[in-house]
Amino acid sequence: MKIEVLGQTELRLLDWDEDGMDIDLGKMPRFSALAMFVASLGRCTFAVIDHYAMRMDVTIENIVTKLEWDFESEPTRFKTIKMDIYWPELPENRLKSVERAAHKCAISNTIRDCVDIQVKVHISAET
Repeated sequence: MKIEVLGQTELRLLDWDEDGMDIDLGKMPRFSALAMFVASLGRCTFAVIDHYAMRMDVTIENIVTKLEWDFESEPTRFKTIKMDIYWPELPENRLKSVERAAHKCAISNTIRDCVDIQVKVHISAET
């Protein structure tokens, strides 16, 4: 899997079939714990989608997930995590079911009562 850190509150996950984890920091000085947490949510969501794809017999090799987040203060915590999943091979009639499935990962289930997780699935390549 490759993680591209796009900014302080934005990253992209891709190359899911690659062994290990490659982190591209871009212009950022470090891979923060908060970025690691959001990347974990993206990876957990992908595991659910991967299982779903096997049942549908649809390839997952071109899936790209982009995540953005923002915070609240006092106490500092995640406010919103936006997840855009780009899956060009996904049949259009499966779009809504994949969006529902994306909310079924363990991390999402654990934090959904305190963090607004917004998932949008696109049947196109990332733009």
